[in-house]
Amino acid sequence: MKKILFIIFIIAIFVTGGILGYKKIVADEREKKIIQMFNKDILDNFVENKKSVIERLKISTPEEANEIYNDYLKISQLIIENINTEHLDFLNNIYNKDSEYYFTEKDWETANKFLNNYDLEIFDLAETEVRIMEVPNYYYNIFKDYVTDDYREYLEITYKENEEPYFTDGSILVPYDKIADRLLTWENFLKKYPNSDLAEIANEKCNTYRRIYILGSDNAPTREGGWENNELFYIPENNLKEFNRFIEKYPDSPTVELIKFYLENYKNIDVDTMLNEKIDKEFYLGGIENREKGNLLSKESNDLLEEFKKNREEVISKLKNSNKEEANEIYEKYSVDNDKILEKINEIDVEMLDNAFYKDGNIEKDKLNKQNKFLDSYGLEVIQIEDGFMLIEKNKFYYNLFKNFVTDDYKEFLKLRSEDIDYLESSNSFDKYFEIIGDKIVAWEKFLEKYPDSKLKRKAQNMSYTYRAGYIFRLTSSETRESLMNGKANDAVKEFNRFIKKYPNSPTSDIIKYYLENYKEEDIDTLISKKLNKIMRENR
Repeated sequence: MKKILFIIFIIAIFVTGGILGYKKIVADEREKKIIQMFNKDILDNFVENKKSVIERLKISTPEEANEIYNDYLKISQLIIENINTEHLDFLNNIYNKDSEYYFTEKDWETANKFLNNYDLEIFDLAETEVRIMEVPNYYYNIFKDYVTDDYREYLEITYKENEEPYFTDGSILVPYDKIADRLLTWENFLKKYPNSDLAEIANEKCNTYRRIYILGSDNAPTREGGWENNELFYIPENNLKEFNRFIEKYPDSPTVELIKFYLENYKNIDVDTMLNEKIDKEFYLGGIENREKGNLLSKESNDLLEEFKKNREEVISKLKNSNKEEANEIYEKYSVDNDKILEKINEIDVEMLDNAFYKDGNIEKDKLNKQNKFLDSYGLEVIQIEDGFMLIEKNKFYYNLFKNFVTDDYKEFLKLRSEDIDYLESSNSFDKYFEIIGDKIVAWEKFLEKYPDSKLKRKAQNMSYTYRAGYIFRLTSSETRESLMNGKANDAVKEFNRFIKKYPNSPTSDIIKYYLENYKEEDIDTLISKKLNKIMRENR
């Protein structure tokens, strides 16, 4: 009996060994097949590039190492793209059970064990997107001992983030407080290294986390309930609790402003768009610092300001080598280009300009003064207009720039423009300036007499007409007509008499006299308009 059992035991050992041996053969064959799916030549190329970079780093300064990183990142990304293109067939079919490229969990481990020899790994970015990418600490391990502190810290932050992806396929993979930690990490980086070459990228990452943290994802928004009726929107208790935790714990974080904005506007169906626009306009790199200085203009507008400044520097350089006629032409083109830039800025930031400098219906002078202090170096200012504010050149901007280079007519034209007065189309403001406005009319009339052939004639005529029409129509009001009907002289009539006496030969005096002789006519306003237009036509 013992002999029989022994024989059975021996047979079992052989059978088990055979099965295990067979399984190992199968496993080895599968491993070989998986490894054969990869193009070793292109993988070796990736490694050789890395070795070359490391050799360069050994003899580089920290600043040179930064540049090597920037260059290598571009090159390695191209190689990674080529690697993925080369292996597209199996990457696209890893989840396809009917494909020879279908991967089990064991196959994933086998493939990544092989790729780790090249510091690469297959990453599942989403169920429909699988890519071969660098291992999370790839760049950090290569560059940490060579680059400057800001680059080292940047690489350390990014590799730690890459170890734990936070978002995939419309879903958030980490708790909201972890996302808060990430955006705070980038805020601290920007505070610590505001002038880093990596600051722009860091700010973009920070804004990405801000959007996710405040708005949530497509699959898990931070508000619920009001998609058909926005009044039914509410913020779930756990999200509200997290927002309040952040506000209380990090009151100095710039993100607090965005959270409060969201809490004030979450019932608005378009709050996602509103928040994204606010981030784009106000939380660009340097935007927070700009607002602390009083500059409320958006990133796009600030970029245009830099273009405006650059254009001025180029014009100054050109003027030094130009004759007077050339300087005239430079002015003409330059003023048109500037008008386009300022028009864009006023259009981009129209909402801010309409609202930012008002509080409870009153102008916040401190805020306006801060904005204009910032704009001073550009030769610009924000001024009040009838329905808000707008950005313009300072009065003496062109005169100071061109006065020593242009012909006499251009110089005098620019001087007159530099003496323009700012008045609103309101009774109180106009009444304060009507004598000055009357004198300005004559100044433009004299310019036209002095320079009848100037290329600026049309512009001067327009200025003269604008002042004259505003002056005449404002003073020939119904109150003035009623005063004359009653045989009295109000302030407007007194101003008319002053003007006629001071400027008896002015064409404007003829219109005033005509009005004083015909004010009883019912259609006097129409008659005056015809007189104004006639003068305009005769001077063309």
